Amino acid sequence: MEDYRDLPESDLRLPGMDHHLLVYHYKALTGEFTHECAGRKTLTHLRSGQLSFIPAGADNRWAFGQGKPSALHIMVRTDCFDKVLTSDQMTLRDNFQVTSSALEDIARRLQFELDQNGASGVLFAETMTAMLSETISKEFGEHTSKNSENRCNVSLARELIEAEYDRSIHLDELASLSNLSQSQVIRAFTTQFGTSPHQYLLACRLNKAKRRLLSGGDETLAQLAVDLGFSDQSHFTRLFRRATGVTPNQFLARQ
Repeated sequence: MEDYRDLPESDLRLPGMDHHLLVYHYKALTGEFTHECAGRKTLTHLRSGQLSFIPAGADNRWAFGQGKPSALHIMVRTDCFDKVLTSDQMTLRDNFQVTSSALEDIARRLQFELDQNGASGVLFAETMTAMLSETISKEFGEHTSKNSENRCNVSLARELIEAEYDRSIHLDELASLSNLSQSQVIRAFTTQFGTSPHQYLLACRLNKAKRRLLSGGDETLAQLAVDLGFSDQSHFTRLFRRATGVTPNQFLARQ
């Protein structure tokens, strides 16, 4: 939960995240709000109680004036949606301005649980995760044609990721290479390679990291993280542990 006491006028360009983001606007900013995501631009005035959804891997831009908003940011792991999206041949689309009583109810229940320091336990958390993934899929899911996605050639996008994994790669680059929109390239890439472009990039970086750790060099983890395109050592360690179950140092100790 974020209470912004004096949020300045801002124009933020954010790279794709490795999780889905649902924002519940408890107290919306007044004034005009511009949002861009997956090649779509929204120019609007938010209302308190509305929600915004940003799918994993999608570059996005937020531009707004100063104010004192309050918002709950709910980050949802992509694997929470794997089963339903795969079985129903669906993908998740962004939507910056949504009114949903079901999602609002879940957001308020999660906020109450945060205020209670997670007192309801594991079963509550798992139930909320299941409800959230189901409701998000219904609200923001769209069916795709598997045949049409398979006909799209995104091999150049994959080659770019494999060759230049150590820098910041933007979704519009991959879309331009593939002659697709940003949302189309995410769907086509996921259909053909079984994972999103962002997750593929992370996998490339982590595989390179394992090889360099095993090579026995004397570089520090901080230098390795920067060389491979991670923001810092903490970011690298967190993602490495999420993927392997161990930290880089623990990984080396087991070899």
